[in-house]
Amino acid sequence: MYRVMSTPQFRQDQQNWTQFYPVRQDYIRALAETVEQSFIRRDTTHPAFCGCIDWHSSVHGAYALLTAARLTDKPRWAGVVDAALEPECLASELASLRRGDLNHELPYGFAWFLKLAQEREQGWGKTDLRALASEMAARLGQWIVSLSDDAVVQHAQRREYGNLSWPLLNLWHWGTWNQDSRLLEQLTNFTRVRLLPLDRECRSSLDNTTDEFFPAALQRCRALLTILPSEESSKWLALHKHSGREISPLTLFPTTHSAGLNFSRSWSLWTLFQNTEDPAFRDLYANHIVTHMDMPQYWRDNYRKYGHWAPQFGIYAIALSMEGDLR
Repeated sequence: MYRVMSTPQFRQDQQNWTQFYPVRQDYIRALAETVEQSFIRRDTTHPAFCGCIDWHSSVHGAYALLTAARLTDKPRWAGVVDAALEPECLASELASLRRGDLNHELPYGFAWFLKLAQEREQGWGKTDLRALASEMAARLGQWIVSLSDDAVVQHAQRREYGNLSWPLLNLWHWGTWNQDSRLLEQLTNFTRVRLLPLDRECRSSLDNTTDEFFPAALQRCRALLTILPSEESSKWLALHKHSGREISPLTLFPTTHSAGLNFSRSWSLWTLFQNTEDPAFRDLYANHIVTHMDMPQYWRDNYRKYGHWAPQFGIYAIALSMEGDLR
């Protein structure tokens, strides 16, 4: 777990929540403008999700536009997504899924699709993605529970598409939305028996490596705090909250993928704030977002490297503090 150090620099950073709070919608609008220009492109031959260079980025592009439209009351962005999700296009996507054309998107792309489908239903009352989401959820669940012990360790440590915590979280949220008690029990048992014991294998030092877009230890932390019953997650958190290090936003990025880390770290930092009510985590969350928003060259200006995917990570990050506003 991460310990926030009381240094002069950090006390200065604590002002970032105050700076961040009133401009959240402005940030989302700026990010969504970039997402829209990416989403409407035809970069691939996929029937519905053809922009943003690749299928999974187009999927989280659709999620980001719907979320931005709802949180900023700008329905035009929802209209952009509606135009792409024509019934015949979705039927072709389903056929593509059943042919195995999207097998390479398991688990990462499937996890994002569940997030999109839930936003589509919960935020907009539309169930046109349910057939696709149901099949992806079933396959994702099978993938998770079929992992060997060695594979669980390897995927829990991965910092990119094969990361285990990300699909586990999104399948959990999908099951919660659908009140699927059987699935939720299965995922809770998996988390308790197979993910929880990996403290030695998933130390916070994993997040010192900044060549990919997920912080593996923070991702696992978020999964544990979200999925386990509160009495269990609280015990785990009490044991680990003092055994960590300070985490600061990145301003230098050794790889293209590392430009997603400020946003994806903030997802977990917000979860930590929700579970601890410690404003230090809220300030770190805001600081990561503010820092990255101040560097548009790493989310807006280079379409091939950053513009086709990084803004979506940012919209998701900001939305976390706007959905059940904890100040």
